[in-house]
Amino acid sequence: MTLRACVLCGGQSRRMGADKALLHHPDGGVWLTVVVDLLCSLSLSVVVVSGHPSHSELLTNHVDVVVVDEPPPWQGPLRALSHVFAEEPGHPLLVLPVDMPRLTQSVLQQLIDQWCLLPHLAAIAHDGDRHQSLLGIFPSGPPFQDQLIQQLAQGNRRWQTWVSSVPHRSVRLPAEALFNANCPEDLASLNS
Repeated sequence: MTLRACVLCGGQSRRMGADKALLHHPDGGVWLTVVVDLLCSLSLSVVVVSGHPSHSELLTNHVDVVVVDEPPPWQGPLRALSHVFAEEPGHPLLVLPVDMPRLTQSVLQQLIDQWCLLPHLAAIAHDGDRHQSLLGIFPSGPPFQDQLIQQLAQGNRRWQTWVSSVPHRSVRLPAEALFNANCPEDLASLNS
């Protein structure tokens, strides 16, 4: 069983007013390259699901990174995941959004270590107040893939509905690292 990583960055970033993947990161680079480099530092192969051609161009020189084009109409992260989620068991994915710029190698390693204890369950990040369910590790195959396909066929694209319907457990991680930046005010607090 080989863990891979999946970065979701196909959204339209309406609240931010700019493509979040291309925002300058406080540590240098842009959010997309920083998260990809972080995942590569954990020796994970990375798939980036994006509907933006500029993302593919940005990652041209990254080894072990594949960009999967998400064709319009973009219908959220659950539909994006369906493009890369394996039908058969043994292909778990560490899934994360591009807009968690405070994630660190040690926080991701904590999530991986906790998932390894019970790898038949999804491991969902929890900040102490609530789930940050776009950050998690999801086993492949049944019931995860089956439930995803069934839910999308019913027209339900809600990520949280899917997560609630599959076997999972919470993994408590530092709230600061799970900061999710969605609007200019969040960006200002990140840079202050």
